[in-house]
Amino acid sequence: MNLAVLISAFNEGKTVADVVRVALEAALGEVLVVSDGSTDDTAVQARNAGASVLELPVNSGKGAAVAAGARALVGVDYLVLLDADLVNLTSAHISSLLEPIRVGRAQTTAGLFSGGGALTDFGNRATPQWSGQRCIPRQTILGTPNLAARGYGIELAINDSIAREGLRLEYVDLPGVSQVLKEQKRGVLAGLLWRFKMYWQIFRYTMQRSKLR
Repeated sequence: MNLAVLISAFNEGKTVADVVRVALEAALGEVLVVSDGSTDDTAVQARNAGASVLELPVNSGKGAAVAAGARALVGVDYLVLLDADLVNLTSAHISSLLEPIRVGRAQTTAGLFSGGGALTDFGNRATPQWSGQRCIPRQTILGTPNLAARGYGIELAINDSIAREGLRLEYVDLPGVSQVLKEQKRGVLAGLLWRFKMYWQIFRYTMQRSKLR
């Protein structure tokens, strides 16, 4: 099973290097950071930490970043998708995402936070289908319709592809892992606006999907 790690990032210069170092420690294969039109030092930090970096010229959204990264990682069977703002991630957590696939119990996985922080735990477990920490066949990513246009609706779109392909999905515990909240990264007002943008993109995809059924 050929693997690579794909990390999409927009202005995550403060945390991306830590995530890259853990991904490299897991020794799965290439670690690619897609800097989605970042205006800070995300790309520099990622390169200095040892990742390959693909820089998109403008911020196009998480769906576009993941789609670009998946296209760039030619010859890879599986992608490990990680967010760039994770805290307390270890190589053991990454290995746990792979284990159900390695033993044939599942064909794709998604990670769930536990014990990392009350807010991130609650949000992640209340909406596990939105988890950004995954191990998934590259062809499933590439076969997801209009992925580049999905923005933060990417996780739901990927879940729909998993269901269409009949893949077994297993949720995996990631004890101690959390994320930096948007309000912490961008300030309260800007963070709330960004969070509204995320929820709107998810809601929009949900409504588009319901019309197709």
